[in-house]
Amino acid sequence: MKAGFAVSDITPELGIYLTGYGLPERLANGIHSPLHAGAMVLDDGKQQAAVISLDWCAVDWELTKWIRTEIFKATGIAEKNILLSSTHTHSAPHTILDRTLGRTSVDPENKGVEYAKKSTPAIIDAIIRAKDSMREVTAAFAEGMTETGVSRRGMDRNGVVRGFIADPFAICDNFMTAVHFKDAETMEDLGIMIHCSAHNTAMGLDYRISSDWCGVMKKRIGQRYNVPVIFINGAIGDVGPRTNRWVAGKTFSGYGAGGGDGESAAEEVGSRAATDALKLLENMRDFRSDLPLRINTATITLPQEIHMTEKEAKEIIEKYEGEKGEDGEPSVDYQLAKVAYETWQQPLQPEFSFEQTVISFGPLALAPFPFEVFSIFSLRLRKYGPFRYNLLCSNVNGRNAYFPDKGSIVYGGYEVNCRKTVRPYVLKPEAGDMAVSQTLDSLETLKISVDL
Repeated sequence: MKAGFAVSDITPELGIYLTGYGLPERLANGIHSPLHAGAMVLDDGKQQAAVISLDWCAVDWELTKWIRTEIFKATGIAEKNILLSSTHTHSAPHTILDRTLGRTSVDPENKGVEYAKKSTPAIIDAIIRAKDSMREVTAAFAEGMTETGVSRRGMDRNGVVRGFIADPFAICDNFMTAVHFKDAETMEDLGIMIHCSAHNTAMGLDYRISSDWCGVMKKRIGQRYNVPVIFINGAIGDVGPRTNRWVAGKTFSGYGAGGGDGESAAEEVGSRAATDALKLLENMRDFRSDLPLRINTATITLPQEIHMTEKEAKEIIEKYEGEKGEDGEPSVDYQLAKVAYETWQQPLQPEFSFEQTVISFGPLALAPFPFEVFSIFSLRLRKYGPFRYNLLCSNVNGRNAYFPDKGSIVYGGYEVNCRKTVRPYVLKPEAGDMAVSQTLDSLETLKISVDL
């Protein structure tokens, strides 16, 4: 298999709206670290695939399709074979066409989408340079535990999920996977891919543009090997950055695992991630050239429902009709109810479907999801997947908010409630199990083709 790697700078100009945290007035006033588009192009002589890591929060499906079409026109790589993966930094422009409700509706002028389209030539340039530099490769793979992330769904003393409190004893995907690519003939370093799980929110409410902790990690690794570093985020739905910032209230206390306290937190988490990654990379000894490239595209179909009944929506509308909150706009409950009621008046959509392209090379497979997926699903894919490294990837080729498991839905909390502000429909509790099962089917299709 041939592979090529390249990176483009996609840092925006100052003054642009930054995404995340529900602050529409958060305008960038400085730069902590640049934003990058990292491209990895794979080719076995019969087919090509491109994996692009973007230092953005998320890209919705409509914008994803537009960018992929532009990439196809410039490179010839099939659109379905292109994975646009967001690192999920919350210190980047709001590259999302979909609008959320209430004051979570950041970037009221939609400048982030305009920026995303203006950045597409730079993204394409990275892919072209990666494609032009492709060589036959040999690669080493390694996996270990990391303390980059931690469950952010800590509970208070009464069993209530407080949100963004670290719980080191809760379920969390703490695996880190590293792949080191070298020229098969000269053994020259070509590129590195890192996969682990954690919200990219260590910078918190800082007003500077930043690739957050993953930017620190990529820079440190790049300084050691002087090659492009491609970072793919994993099960970020319930995983936050493991910071040493202490937070406390009347019924809870613990280390913060949501928004950090700026540069110090980003450097702390990023340095820890870099150390864990470098340990894996430095101990690699066995490189292999047997890297069959396999690609399979399938449609994942899941059950969904409107997040409140028609009766509940009508009652809330009548209760809040005409009222406005302290910020001068109707309450979020009222807005949610109004959207839900309007949705009930339209033909119902009992199913949600998305395109999923799984890509494998050698012993590793990438399983992308257009959600912020919870750890239990990632761990199940690792356990039952047919490859040695079965890597779930969040916020790839779309953005549809959080994907919690059945138990987390019962306990509630920020992630469970946030889904309602993104779409009038939410996936049913059993959808996660179905998504894992269908993804395993797709991965097994890849493995069978490899074995043949």
